[in-house]
Amino acid sequence: MYDVIIIGAGASGLMAAATAASKGARVALLEHKDDIGKKILATGNGRCNFTNTDMSVNKFHGSKALIKNGLSQFNYADTIRFFKELGIPAYDNAGYIYPNSRQAASVVAAFRMELMRLHVDVKTGISITEIKTAGITTKDTKSVANPATNKKTDDLTGYCIQTDKGSFKSKRLIIACGLTASPKLGSDGSLFRQIEALGHHIQKPLPALCGFSCDGLNFKKITGVRCDATVASVIDGQMTEQNTGELQLADYGISGIPVFQISSLMSRALDKGQRVKVIIDFLPAFSDDELNGYIKDRSITTTDKRSLNEMLNGLLNNKLLLELIHKSGVSPDKKGRLLTDDDCKSLTRSIKHTAVSVKKPRGAEFAQVCAGGIYTKEIDVRTLESKIHPGLYFCGELLDVDGICGGYNLQWAWTSGYIAGEMQ
Repeated sequence: MYDVIIIGAGASGLMAAATAASKGARVALLEHKDDIGKKILATGNGRCNFTNTDMSVNKFHGSKALIKNGLSQFNYADTIRFFKELGIPAYDNAGYIYPNSRQAASVVAAFRMELMRLHVDVKTGISITEIKTAGITTKDTKSVANPATNKKTDDLTGYCIQTDKGSFKSKRLIIACGLTASPKLGSDGSLFRQIEALGHHIQKPLPALCGFSCDGLNFKKITGVRCDATVASVIDGQMTEQNTGELQLADYGISGIPVFQISSLMSRALDKGQRVKVIIDFLPAFSDDELNGYIKDRSITTTDKRSLNEMLNGLLNNKLLLELIHKSGVSPDKKGRLLTDDDCKSLTRSIKHTAVSVKKPRGAEFAQVCAGGIYTKEIDVRTLESKIHPGLYFCGELLDVDGICGGYNLQWAWTSGYIAGEMQ
C-alpha cells in the first residue's frame, strides 16, 4: 500500500508528488499519457514562464478564497526557491520568470530526476477505470471530520484505484487530472465520472485563454493580420476588462494575448446567455483627437488625386485599413483631399472604437486552460482536502481557479500541488 497516490502527472501532480515524497511518504504517480509533464512542455511557447513576481489575487478568476489561502502558503518566491533547489535558476524578464535555459524541457527533466531521487513510483500509459474507498482503515496522526457525523476521528479510510494495469491502494489520494483544455496533452475530462461517483460536483469547464468567434468585421478578408490593439470586453452593456497587446485576427474572429487576458469573464458570461461584445482600438498609440487631427492633416496636404486608402497608406496593415474604411461608411475610392470633418470623425471611430459581437469561445482543444472545476464549497480552502471524503485532495486546474497569461496558471499548479502534497 502507498501512503498517497496522485492521479495526473501535469504541473500540479508533479509538485504534489515531489512534496509528499520529500516528507517521507511512499508515493505512486499515475498518468494516462505516455510521459509526464506533457502540458508543461507547451507552456510559454516551449520556454515555460513558470511564475511571475507581480503576484496577486486579482490576476486570477474563480474562487478568491482558494486563491488567497493558496498564495499565502506558497507564493512566487517559494516557487523560485523550489526550482533553484532542483538546479533550475530563474531568468527574470521584467517579472516574468523562466528557467535560465529558456526551455520547458529543463523543468520536466528536473522533476523527472527529483522523483527518481525520492523513489516515487511513476506509472505512465495507465487508464483509471474506478476509484473507490478501499475498506481499509488506517490510523493517522491527525484528526479528521467524519462527513456523516461531523465528529472527529483518528481513522482514515484508504482508497483503491482500479486501472487497466491492476489495482493500487493508498491511505490518501490526490487528484490532479485537470479539466478539458488541450485534451491531446492529457486533460480530457476522462476522470470526471469517477470524481462525481465520489459525491463531488464539477462546474462546467469553459475554455479560457482562448480566441473567440465574432461578428462585426469581415474576418475572412483580414485573417492573419497582427497588430497592437486595445481590446475591452462589454458584458450586458457594462465594460468589464481591457488589455493591450498584439491582437491576432483570424477567419473566425479574434485571438492573441490581449484577448486571452479578458477571456475568462467572457466565457462565463456567454455560458450564462449574456450579451458580450469587444470594443477594439486598432491604434492605441493615438488618442481620438490625435488620430482625427492626423487624418485631417493628411487630407489638407494631399493635393494630388490619391484615394483615401492611398492617403492613409502605412497607418495600418493594408487589408485591415481597407476593412475599417469600409466599416466607417466612407468610400475607399474617395479622394483624400475631399474628406469632410464628418468623414474624419467616422474614420477615427472605426479605427479607435470598432465593436464586434462575441458569439462563442473556441473549443477546449484550442484553450490553454479552462474555467470552472470542483465546487469550492466541497473543499477545505486551506488544505484542499475534500469535505466529503477524508484523505482525498484536489489540486491544479481541477479547482475553480484560472489565471491570466504570464505564469499565473503554472503558479497556481505549483501552489495547489504543494498544499495538497503536504496533506496537512
